[in-house]
Amino acid sequence: MNLHDDDGLGENLVCVIYDVGLFAAPKSAPAASDVLTHPTSQPSQITERWSFMSRREKIETMLADDPTDTFLRYSLAMEYRSEGDHETSLVKLRELFTDEPPYVPAFFMAAQQLVDLGRVDEARAILRDGIEQARTQNDSHAAAEMSELLSSIGMLGEEDDL
Repeated sequence: MNLHDDDGLGENLVCVIYDVGLFAAPKSAPAASDVLTHPTSQPSQITERWSFMSRREKIETMLADDPTDTFLRYSLAMEYRSEGDHETSLVKLRELFTDEPPYVPAFFMAAQQLVDLGRVDEARAILRDGIEQARTQNDSHAAAEMSELLSSIGMLGEEDDL
């Protein structure tokens, strides 16, 4: 398909992709095949509403369709972190620890966030649990990353017994 043909199809396709950003449109949005076969000169109400939503709102909308989607739940936690709401972010990340199986990247990100907040002892405990989970799931890369972070924080924040 030539995106520069005279029927305007390419222009609308680019508009739709631009409006939804990195995340897929919610299930209530028109199907991609409808957009491709029935281009319009104006974005739909759904697309317009979608373009004015924050990333967090978009993720929450998608989670309403599938509240068990692990990646969306992780993305929501990371979005709270980027908004500066660290406590909510940590709550959302900890919820992923209890999934079956636990979502290993959540351990690393929670620990990293705790280190940034100066809560090093909590970070150490989470890293130890995360390393164990990563090994259980045969994720040697994640285990190595968390081991490296654990090693890098070393004695930081621990009381000196001397």
